[in-house]
Amino acid sequence: MNTFDMRTFARAATTTVKFPAGSVVFSHGDPGSCMYIVQSGVVELLIGGAIVDTCGANEALGFMAMIDGLPRTSTARVKEDAELSIIDQRKFRFMVDEIPNFSLYIMGAMAHRIRAMGEVIAH
Repeated sequence: MNTFDMRTFARAATTTVKFPAGSVVFSHGDPGSCMYIVQSGVVELLIGGAIVDTCGANEALGFMAMIDGLPRTSTARVKEDAELSIIDQRKFRFMVDEIPNFSLYIMGAMAHRIRAMGEVIAH
């Protein structure tokens, strides 16, 4: 899915945090003040306890809150030790305005998640 590598930009422009396996990055209903770029490791996205997606290196999570300002719609749980770059609202807006392909990347990720949620609902 990803042909655009955001890891180098994200690492240089933001704070990167390590999360051990089993930790929760954010929970359903939390305010969404930032999004994350996975530098390494694996993070699962859960809705109602069901895994709807798994994010690995160079994948984004938490971006819907950057778009609509609403609380988190899922829980992000670290499956394998992970290093995540934090993108706040200001950096998100900069990336949308200044980095070619970023908006397409986010739309592709959103389409992928919507399809994954549809699969979970269908089963």
